Amino acid sequence: MKEVLHQPHTPDLNAAIHIGASSISLLAMTDTGSGQMEHVDFLQQSTPIAHDVFSKGKLSRKTIERCVTIIQGFIASLQELGIEPNNANTRLVATNILSEATNKDIFLNRIRISCGINIEILDDGEMTRLIYLKTRRRLSDTPSMQKRTTLILHVGPGNTRAILFRNGRIEHYSNYRLGTHRTSEAVDSILDDQKNSRKVIREHVSGQLDLIREDYGSQGIQDIVLIGYEIQLVSAFIQKSQQSTTQCSLQHFSELCRQAASMGDDELVAHFRVDYQTAEALLPALEINLTIARALNIDTIHIPGSDYEKGLLQDLYSSTSLSEEFTEEVVRSAESIAAKYRVNNQHAKHVAYLCRTIFEQTQELHSLTDQDALLLHIAAILHECGGFISSRAHHKHSQYIIQNCEIFGLAYTDIELIALVARYHRNSEPKPGHSGYRELSDEDRMRVCKLAAILRVADALERTHSARIKDLEIRISKRRIHFLLKNITDANVERLAMRSKGNLFENIFGLEINLVEDK
Repeated sequence: MKEVLHQPHTPDLNAAIHIGASSISLLAMTDTGSGQMEHVDFLQQSTPIAHDVFSKGKLSRKTIERCVTIIQGFIASLQELGIEPNNANTRLVATNILSEATNKDIFLNRIRISCGINIEILDDGEMTRLIYLKTRRRLSDTPSMQKRTTLILHVGPGNTRAILFRNGRIEHYSNYRLGTHRTSEAVDSILDDQKNSRKVIREHVSGQLDLIREDYGSQGIQDIVLIGYEIQLVSAFIQKSQQSTTQCSLQHFSELCRQAASMGDDELVAHFRVDYQTAEALLPALEINLTIARALNIDTIHIPGSDYEKGLLQDLYSSTSLSEEFTEEVVRSAESIAAKYRVNNQHAKHVAYLCRTIFEQTQELHSLTDQDALLLHIAAILHECGGFISSRAHHKHSQYIIQNCEIFGLAYTDIELIALVARYHRNSEPKPGHSGYRELSDEDRMRVCKLAAILRVADALERTHSARIKDLEIRISKRRIHFLLKNITDANVERLAMRSKGNLFENIFGLEINLVEDK
């Protein structure tokens, strides 16, 4: 499918290519100068990636070759527009379900060799950011929702993500192993009669449905917004009969599910004007959303009328940088977890403040990123959560708790790093044989060491749990790093704590720590 809006040959064009679950798409766009992106060219071709991954566990050679051919064609189209695929204005990403393919490395290497480009697999953290961007737009377009309790439900190809907003702020986030294509392949493997498809789908999702009901059943949800590739494709058919651009009754939505269940693949393709790969996931998408809405006693559903894929491609640019608003939501999610495990809020926040102060004033030493600063902040908030289990070896309990938590906006790899940084806030320094640490790359090991070193110093400075060090200035000399503790005349407690906690910092950065009281 190709949609050409216009093709100005201009040097400020941007582009994004997305290897999705059932198609590969490209969007070329340009910034109008008012913060709005004007679409220049949109291309999309179907591929059976999700079918292969969930039915066979790997991509077939035929699918790989089809992907190569499509991407080569897309690159040629970009070059006609004057866009080089490997420049800074182009993002090339793949669905995170590709991570479940046993031959993903072979696939990525094939693309690299044949097309001359590197593909980045979207992690859970970025997918959450992309969903967040869609959600914020939705709430902005509907001001009344900002004062209500709204559940955003994204049923993707492999996973379902739920974000609960109360009065415009995120209160809860969860991720379930339940998706349109994952369900489609599982159901097809056991279904012997098309007439029973809805019943089998409902039975398949029942286990995850119990978890969703437990998480959100008592939250007093007033609105539910359904987003996703398949559900937004059929939104026009739902809205048309309801004379509405945003919502429909659950009864009407149920009727659409019944109608879709009575159709074969050919009829679905013709009626909803979709390709066969999408048609396979259409009924599971409808049925999963319907089943969840019913379980939560929702009478009316909202579905954006916008194009899901174009919105995703455009948002790929915005999601690469951390907005202040998004970062605040990540921190709020961590603070919610800390409260659940009865962490001393004042101590955790002050350690986080000291971590940020040290991080910012030692940038020339560590050369870490804004993302690393966020991970350090979260580790500081959660570093003592293990005390909920036991005060003995609580740093190890903290690691376990964090590893098994879902923190909004962060990928599993981020959470793993946070867990390790929290573990190393006391006692042993990182060692090659430690579980979790030994599996890291050399680069990530050094990130953990640097972040843990800063956290240990901050925790030593907050040894009294009284937030007494409020003003801190750092000066670096040839062999020493001086911490000037303003309005502190006696730092013996902190100096004693630094003897056991400062070694990692001194070893990593090669500087002796010197605490300087305010005389």
